[in-house]
Amino acid sequence: MNKWFWILLLCGISILSSGLFLLYTIQKEKKRKRNYGSVWTAGALAKRKTHPKLLIFYQKAYVKLQRVPLFQSQIRRIRKKLSAVNTYDEYTLRKETMRITFLSLGLILLALVVLAVFSRSWLAIFFGILIAVVVNGLFMDLFVNRIEDKLLKQFSLFLEDNRHAYQELRMVDESIYQAAQASPHEIKLQVEKIHEILTSNEPQKGLEKYYAVAPNRYLKVFSGISHLILEYGDRNLQKGSMYLNSINKLVQEIRYDLLRRQRLRYKLGGLTLISLAPILISFPLKRWAERYFPITEDFYQGRIGYLIQLSIYAVAIISYVLIRKLAENDEAKYVARSVRRQWEKKVYRWPLIKWLVDRLVPAPHTRQHFRLSLLLKEANSRLTLEWFYLHRLLISAGCFLGVLVLSLFLHWNAVHHVWTDPTKDKINVLGYMSDKETQQARELTKSDNAILKDLEKTKDVSRDTVVQRVQEVDGQTLRDADLNNTVNRILDKLGTLNSEYLRWWELLAAIAVGAVGYGLPLWILQFQRRMRALEMQNEVDQFHVLISILSEFERISVESVLEWMERYGIIFKPAIQRALLTFDSGAEEALKTLQQEAPFEPFERIVRRLLQGVEKISIHEAFDDLEMEQEYYAEQKKERLERLIRKKASWGKMLGWTPGALLIALYLVFPFLYMSFGQLSDLSTQIQTI
Repeated sequence: MNKWFWILLLCGISILSSGLFLLYTIQKEKKRKRNYGSVWTAGALAKRKTHPKLLIFYQKAYVKLQRVPLFQSQIRRIRKKLSAVNTYDEYTLRKETMRITFLSLGLILLALVVLAVFSRSWLAIFFGILIAVVVNGLFMDLFVNRIEDKLLKQFSLFLEDNRHAYQELRMVDESIYQAAQASPHEIKLQVEKIHEILTSNEPQKGLEKYYAVAPNRYLKVFSGISHLILEYGDRNLQKGSMYLNSINKLVQEIRYDLLRRQRLRYKLGGLTLISLAPILISFPLKRWAERYFPITEDFYQGRIGYLIQLSIYAVAIISYVLIRKLAENDEAKYVARSVRRQWEKKVYRWPLIKWLVDRLVPAPHTRQHFRLSLLLKEANSRLTLEWFYLHRLLISAGCFLGVLVLSLFLHWNAVHHVWTDPTKDKINVLGYMSDKETQQARELTKSDNAILKDLEKTKDVSRDTVVQRVQEVDGQTLRDADLNNTVNRILDKLGTLNSEYLRWWELLAAIAVGAVGYGLPLWILQFQRRMRALEMQNEVDQFHVLISILSEFERISVESVLEWMERYGIIFKPAIQRALLTFDSGAEEALKTLQQEAPFEPFERIVRRLLQGVEKISIHEAFDDLEMEQEYYAEQKKERLERLIRKKASWGKMLGWTPGALLIALYLVFPFLYMSFGQLSDLSTQIQTI
């Protein structure tokens, strides 16, 4: 059967599996709506129904697969969706995440096995895997983004209701409870859990557990601020209640975040599919061109055709990855992840590798050493300088070997076509050949192959030798012109067979590509730094809002501010965590180290003010200008948001349409021009010989 049928079937199965996942979530949500008991009932029921050994397997699989990049993003997306629509504890959340992960991956694997059995084509399997990965990623992003936006909108409306309820009741816990009763189901689950924690005997412990599973950072801040107001009480400021002022600022931040997410999705929506479309379109496009313009078949099966095809595929895949990075709403992609096995540490211990890397790493106290170390910090990379150069060395070696293997394949492919392609004895318009002409061309190829096999045994082949061998095969029945054409054709084929070996310039090309591969990790770090810089200012602005809220509490300390920043932050979170670990041994030293590990000027200004607040002045005095210049900061943030979206949109459009433009220019137009000029040259040569 046609393999494209199975590819389309796989698309349908992938979409169906994603739809089943959505159906499962909706049914689970309806079930929770019918549950009027404790919010932990569903988790308890799940624990009782699942076999203990299976529970242990889920927990171990969660830890192990989190370290695998292929499954890491899938697990993270499913966890986000579950944490948004349920109030599971960490143990149950991991179990449900792995159960759905294994279900979705099992369906995809089953579809690929069925495709492999029935199609028996590696090409179909490759496209099946590609479509499954892309469709699965797009649907997961769609589901997660939808539920995140929905939760943020509901939370914004809840905060408005909570503000009015607090104005009436002047009690934090009662206003939360009253506003929750009129809220939609998803946000009601979250705020009811917050209310349950705030009214418990040990709210601090409950909040720490909730911070680990909260679906977004705004819920963390709201629960923490509400706890502080319950503990220390509210007081009136110039703009009214401190609690109400905090809620207003939180609502404003949520609306800014929603605006950014929606506009980015609008600007970059569909560009991921557009960037990958040339890979899928190239095969039917190639078949169409070969069917209606057979002259292009030699181009597509030749050396230049393969190189252009591979180049377009590489550009399409790179564009797809970069657009996904631009379109992601979760800034956690900028956080360095250390929960993976550090294979670099083991490889670096090998004597030969260590000897090579140590000679490539710039010496300490040099400008290059300082610049690369700073780049690693600014990109928030987990790599040491030695491991970074290990990456450069391995990627360079991989690129070098890849070009060599590609060169050998192209030589083999050229020889293969000499032995197998039908031999065209005359010029055909646009390459068209009738069935009779095709059969004659194949017979001519067999005749030429017999002569070539005999000539391969001869060391020095001259034209007279070829003439003699052709006359022996054809029984000297050829005319002089036909004999001359046959001898020239045999000599051309023989020259092609003898010239298909690795050339010196191909070795130089492999070295050049290896040099490009050596610089690739450096360019990736620079790209990550640029992408990270676009979001770092946004997070610093959010830190300003958070600190302006916290500074109104009289008993707040520098360490408490750092703990809140660590809880709320994403990009700067690893550096803040390391500062908190060493804070007790020396506050000033920890803050100075934080400045060095997060070298971003606006963030450094925050740390410098925290340094002043350690002993000299209070937190409120250190950040008193935040409240005074609130309108200026709001306008500045709005302008930066516009610039961020505009820049990402321009990059996304450029990356999204580049593969399609290359496909049309290099894979459709260029073959016609190239083969037409070649055929015109052959035709003029034949005319001159008449």
